[in-house]
Amino acid sequence: MVRSMSYVMVVLALTVTAGAARADKGLWTEKTQDEARRDAVMIPSMAPLVKRASSAVVFIATNGKQPHGPGGQGGPGEDGAPFEEFFKRFHGREIPKELLRGAGTGFIIHPSGYIVTNAHVVEDAASIEVRLQDDDTARMAKVIGQDPTTDLALIKIEAKDLPVLPLGDSDVLEVGDFVIAIGNPFGLAHSASFGMVSAKGRKEINPSGRTGLYDFIQTDAAINPGNSGGPLINLRGEVVGINAAVNSAGQGIGFAIPINMAKQLLPQLRDKGVVTRSWLGVSIQKVTPELAQSFGLESPRGALVSQVVEDGPSAKAGVEPGDVIVEFDGKRVVQSVDLPLMAAGAGVGKAVNLKLMRDGKEKLVKVMLAARPNDNILAKATNAPGEAQDLGIKVVDLGGLREQLGLPPNFKGVVVKGVDPRGPAAQAGLRDGDIVVKFNGKNVENVAAFVAEARRVKEGNMVRLFIRRADSGMFLAFKR
Repeated sequence: MVRSMSYVMVVLALTVTAGAARADKGLWTEKTQDEARRDAVMIPSMAPLVKRASSAVVFIATNGKQPHGPGGQGGPGEDGAPFEEFFKRFHGREIPKELLRGAGTGFIIHPSGYIVTNAHVVEDAASIEVRLQDDDTARMAKVIGQDPTTDLALIKIEAKDLPVLPLGDSDVLEVGDFVIAIGNPFGLAHSASFGMVSAKGRKEINPSGRTGLYDFIQTDAAINPGNSGGPLINLRGEVVGINAAVNSAGQGIGFAIPINMAKQLLPQLRDKGVVTRSWLGVSIQKVTPELAQSFGLESPRGALVSQVVEDGPSAKAGVEPGDVIVEFDGKRVVQSVDLPLMAAGAGVGKAVNLKLMRDGKEKLVKVMLAARPNDNILAKATNAPGEAQDLGIKVVDLGGLREQLGLPPNFKGVVVKGVDPRGPAAQAGLRDGDIVVKFNGKNVENVAAFVAEARRVKEGNMVRLFIRRADSGMFLAFKR
């Protein structure tokens, strides 16, 4: 007996009962039953779509590492407890040692065996096993390339004529679009969950505290430990995202890598095994309302340059700490988190125009982007901890600390040796050990200079400090 396709009526507007009165004098609007039915959207059963897509979704098991990270056995954004707790709850005993291994999901993008998953699913793995739907044969896979910065990996099994999932266009996704997540949550193979796109452009998310270049799609389609690396598909059966993380403190808050980001990186992973990114050579920070006021900006927008790498692309172009980048190559920089993605994907050797705000005035500079150096090359010893007291701040001269901190002999500044925890400087983020280099745009050569500048600030006026902390610089702003 053939089961007819069922339809679910989703009413997108407020309806009225047969006996309800129409809106009184236009104070609000109501619909008749006929109008509500006309405006409803009919959603067919998801079964045919899920069945078709699942054939290209694989189970991934890794050996040779302690499970960790978002979405492996430890789950998206969690540690290893959930999977183990699940096993205890349903089997009444400890998880066997032979099962203590990483678990995740992937999906096939090429008939010859190329599979996309998350980098954290396969990192540090001594061996990787892949199982296809309805086939319990363990196929050994090798890592072709991985990019921890975006949590993307490309692996391969030896096969041919495999089913594949087509890739869609994540740029056209809108909040409210329906999506399906397919994966292996808690090892329960080929589970599907249905939901919608809750938000886009989540760049501030750091799964398990891992920093990277993220631009997540947020969805309420259930994502659980083991789902990582699986596809997020639209109602046309196209992959629009790669499930990567979940907020373990909330329900219905999962995150997926946009497939268009993956499309840019997969050819490099296949050909070189790694991703080469372009680089501006600056450290940036968020423009807070207080910093915007102190810099004379109309609104808190753009990316504030807190540090310029010596001999880097921006240094050669004349970019300075304190510049606020508001436009990159013709694209507006609304938030500071927008800029790293723009710069990383622009291309090595490309000349880009930056629109800056400097001392309240607009300035254009052209920067020739370079390849981003290795993190070890970028790491430099600069500063740390040393009495003038004002604004709830105690400082001391650098003196002999320069040599101790590895600073050049001509380096100027004062070291913070006490911050009133109830004062505005502490609330702005100033800490003991910070080195104050500039006070309201003026160089601070010693304690006397710091005290003199502090005394010039009238009550209610803004204070802007440029400080050095560890191996980076940053601005802080607060009212006296």
